[in-house]
Amino acid sequence: MIKINNIYKSFGNFKVLQGVNLNVEENKILSVVGKSGTGKSVLLKSILGLITYDKGNIEIDGINTNGFSEAEFNKYIRHKMTLVFQNGALWDSMTVGANIDLALQIQKHLDVTEREKRIKESLEAVGLINIRNVYPNELSGGMLKRAAIARAIAMKPKYLLYDEPTTGLDPILSNIINNLIKKLNVEMGITSLIISHDIKGVESISDDVAMLYEGKIILTCKAKEMWEQNNQIFNNFIRGKIT
Repeated sequence: MIKINNIYKSFGNFKVLQGVNLNVEENKILSVVGKSGTGKSVLLKSILGLITYDKGNIEIDGINTNGFSEAEFNKYIRHKMTLVFQNGALWDSMTVGANIDLALQIQKHLDVTEREKRIKESLEAVGLINIRNVYPNELSGGMLKRAAIARAIAMKPKYLLYDEPTTGLDPILSNIINNLIKKLNVEMGITSLIISHDIKGVESISDDVAMLYEGKIILTCKAKEMWEQNNQIFNNFIRGKIT
């Protein structure tokens, strides 16, 4: 489980997170929604230790990461979780297979045979077994997203964090990515934390939904109950109402 306890983060005078409390339950899919610029991506990067938060603490499987050094994150946390960046963040100068292999090389205990096995298995899992030798800039938007997910799951993470996985995709491709996220959750037991504006997708694949507003989580509910909430800010957001 990931426990986020009273997290604060500011950039100069700009207050982003102002006391975020949130639990990510194991083997579940939790989606965090909210307006652009509310700090959702900052929250993800704080969990991964890519950003140092100002106050509070984050516990991952009972380990308090507050004040962790880069070396401590690498030793205790990063093998457990992976972030799928919004733009994929694959190196255009390397093939998809080489991108995945580069990520795997971080895990020093993996030999060439094991890395090859994982590359093949991860591409099969996302339905892209034939694009190993293709370069990222030759892929469509949907295929690029799946390739990025393949790289992430090759690491065999317990937790998979997604930053706007369906941004820029048409409804059909969005459904493909959302169905893939659900498949990985069910078949591999991956716990997922998703930042998304795709309300239809959030409803269809999530177990739980939370809303980040003005630096705080103002509501958490079951996805199947998201249209029955009494919070007006949340209701307006998921219905696309201008307030």
